[in-house]
Amino acid sequence: MAIIGNIRKHSGLAVIIIGVAIAAFVIGDFGGKSVKTNDIGVVNGESIPYAEFNNKVETNLEAQKENSGNDKITDQDSYQVRQSTWTATVKELLMGGEYQELGLTVSPEELFDQVQGKQPHRFILQYFKDPATGQYDPALVLNYLKNLDKMEPKARDQWMRFERAIKDDRQETKFNNLLTKGFYVPKAFLKKEFANQSKALKVFVVSPDFLAVSDSSIKLVEADYQKFYDKNKPYFYMDEASRDIDYVVFEVKPSEFDRKKTAEDVVQLFKDFQSSSDAMNFSMANSDMKVDSMFVKKGSFPPQLDSVLFAAKPGELFSPFEFSNAWYMAKLIEVQERPDSMNGSQILIAYTGTGNENIKRTKAEAKAKADSLLAVLKKNPEKFAEAAKQTSDYPTVKDDAGDLKWFTDGNPNFDPFFKAGIEMKPNDVKVIDTRIGYSLFLLTNKTKPVKKVKTAMLVRSIEPSNQTFQDTYMKASAFAGQNKTPETFEKTATEKGLQKRVASNVRAMDNMITGLPTGREVVRWAFAEKTKVGEISPVFDVNGKYVIALLKSSSEKGQQPLETIKTRIEPSVKNMKKIELTSGKMKQAAASVKDIAGLASNLGAKLDTVVLTFSGFNRSNIGREGEIVGQVFNTKKGELLGPLTGNYGAYFCIINEVTEAPAKEDFTSEYMQQLQNFNQRVTNGMYQALEKTAKITDNRLLFY
Repeated sequence: MAIIGNIRKHSGLAVIIIGVAIAAFVIGDFGGKSVKTNDIGVVNGESIPYAEFNNKVETNLEAQKENSGNDKITDQDSYQVRQSTWTATVKELLMGGEYQELGLTVSPEELFDQVQGKQPHRFILQYFKDPATGQYDPALVLNYLKNLDKMEPKARDQWMRFERAIKDDRQETKFNNLLTKGFYVPKAFLKKEFANQSKALKVFVVSPDFLAVSDSSIKLVEADYQKFYDKNKPYFYMDEASRDIDYVVFEVKPSEFDRKKTAEDVVQLFKDFQSSSDAMNFSMANSDMKVDSMFVKKGSFPPQLDSVLFAAKPGELFSPFEFSNAWYMAKLIEVQERPDSMNGSQILIAYTGTGNENIKRTKAEAKAKADSLLAVLKKNPEKFAEAAKQTSDYPTVKDDAGDLKWFTDGNPNFDPFFKAGIEMKPNDVKVIDTRIGYSLFLLTNKTKPVKKVKTAMLVRSIEPSNQTFQDTYMKASAFAGQNKTPETFEKTATEKGLQKRVASNVRAMDNMITGLPTGREVVRWAFAEKTKVGEISPVFDVNGKYVIALLKSSSEKGQQPLETIKTRIEPSVKNMKKIELTSGKMKQAAASVKDIAGLASNLGAKLDTVVLTFSGFNRSNIGREGEIVGQVFNTKKGELLGPLTGNYGAYFCIINEVTEAPAKEDFTSEYMQQLQNFNQRVTNGMYQALEKTAKITDNRLLFY
């Protein structure tokens, strides 16, 4: 069963993703953008039908449920699985095309060797280990495959996905090897790179603070913006379209009527609580919050209750009180002095019917064996570990000798041991009847007991009524209907005390936007075909909050026009202008002063000493100026250079000392470093390069 569990966990490798998804039906005319295709995407001319994609999502949903043991699905889980499924599908198509063009395959014989050969795949090595030794055991693989036909269809499907994961990984490894094994660097290149890294220049540098130039002295013209834009054009290319959104939120809060009605209901609820014959079960059935039925210590309750509870007697009732937007009432059930934690060891004597098919002894025989061991170990508790290894039926006993380590009060897995341990002393041994057999429990140690209480606490939340939701929705609708321009949107929001929130650089497939963990519908509206900049949205219900949005700006994929980024780049353009003005002043100073120290004095600047290497990064501003460093390395020692205008300042430079690269013939380590760097670039960046050059049409916005 352990192996089946391991394969189940790894079956997600076949589709690369884990998560959950809820199939979405094709939406109608939302925001003017109606669905006109049955394909959720197209990759290099190959369509991805929506139905096929959705089936993959459903498969991944089932895999996630099995892996996690949890059937609950959150919106964020659904979003994540759709994203991951899309990524995996696109990669499968792109890489499949590369494999086909190159003729890369994994034959049945090769796959057999990867599963059952002398050097199996790393997934096989990882998941078929002997529990006792932790080492790979080929017999486990053979045994698993022999019984595969007898397993449930679900288990067989899991194995097929696991096998597909091995095949896919093997194929990708072959592809990467084709690239990495072709790597070669001539010795001349290695020698040059070594020199670039090792040769060092000690340089005197003068760079006046350009930020001292006042903003008032800067007058920007269109040519200044254009010059900065042209120089930094690659930085203004967007891989994805984006939107900037402003929005307001109408929170739905309980009204005074809601509070009064809840208070009236609590009065009757407390009467029923008082008359209940089982206060704990009554509180569990009627509380709006999960009731803790365990023993807890002081500091675990609201202050009003915590201050009186530990001085009360069992059976005492505590009248309702309001705290943190809820009503509380309680009844003290029991008081005990209990440790917070204890540790010990166990010897399990199992019997037929407790889950271990290999055990044939009856319950009476197990009890007799446990009692016999108890008589021996009471006299010699120091032999407990040795006896555990020889007699315990617990599966991990060979590794831990029955050691339970420290366990805490309230841990349900150790509840029988904790209950017994409260009355025991260190080195006491006791037989405990558990659901998996009779356990001999040796108490090793426990913390000092403290006063704890078991309390039936009932909580009734103060929540908005349906009428309050309707009233709040009407207010939000009125706001959306009466404010149709950005100016009135902002003015009315301020007048009504509504905080305007900002979500910048929102992408088409984002699920969360700033302040809204599940803002998917707002995003879809912002990207809808008919939604224009300056438009106000309808009211969105976002997890019980009402949201109205304003589309502030829109940027499409590709090179961003200068006009759309002018405001954003203005501070940088001003700095560029300041550097140019500073460079001009430096040029004037150099006309009359040729000594670098004199130039520093004339300009009121500091004379710095900087050590530069051609390829190495330097923390000084000039060390970050690649073009200027290149000019310095092509200048003679003692020759004044400048003023040089860079991205971070303007500079005068003069080389004071030159440290040549040491003589070297063996460049093995440099080659290995270059090879490692290349391999990492192939592994981490090869697919991104393929994806960037591929023709990918993404229609997910139409469906989700």
